[in-house]
Order: sequence, then C-alpha cells, then structure tokens
Amino acid sequence: MEFNRGDSIWELMLTKRPSDTHFSKSSTPGGESPLARDDDNTLVTHAVLFDGTKTALAIAATCFALGVVVAPHVKSVLTSLKSKLRRRAEETTDAETPVPLTVVAEDELQQPEPPRLRAV
Repeated sequence: MEFNRGDSIWELMLTKRPSDTHFSKSSTPGGESPLARDDDNTLVTHAVLFDGTKTALAIAATCFALGVVVAPHVKSVLTSLKSKLRRRAEETTDAETPVPLTVVAEDELQQPEPPRLRAV
C-alpha cells in the first residue's frame, strides 16, 4: 500500500528485528530508522521489511471473522441483561406502587367560644 505525497512515498510495512533490540532514532521527528540496535545503542543488524498490505488485510479479515462469530453471543448477553433490568424495574415499580388513600371526613373541630364581655 503506497501513497505518493509530494516528493515522498509513504508505504505500509511490517518489520522484523531480533528480540532485545530497538530501532535507531531518525533525524526526522517521530521517525525511526530500520537499523536494529541493542541497549548499549550498538548496531546489531538491519530490520527486515515486509509488505504491510497483506498483513493489514489479514488482521482486518480476522477481526471481521471474530465479529461474525462473537456478535450473536454479545447480542444474547445484551438481550438477557435487558430483560433482567426490565424485570428488576417492574419489581421495583410494584414495590413502590402507592396504596390509594381514603379520605375520611372529620367532624368540624369545635372551637372554644370567645370570652364574653360583661357589662360593668
């Protein structure tokens, strides 16, 4: 997979290098060189570069196949969870259903009579 961008070609590559090595730092910011170095920064070998397109397609195909296999199980789990939550909500609603109140009329409260004024 190549992209021509201005005066540079960008290509997707898969690299192979020995364990316990790292790539050399490139003078381009964020870039690395295909030289494989050890922890003392001693040159060990060159990395081997492979076409990354085939690898990317293989990874995409594997992810798609996994999605096809796993999707029905995920759907089943989500459906089960949804029904459990619905049942729990119904139980909670039943428990919290208010009991209708009956209003009972009370006799009028008897007010004490106001004090009478006496004529003097």
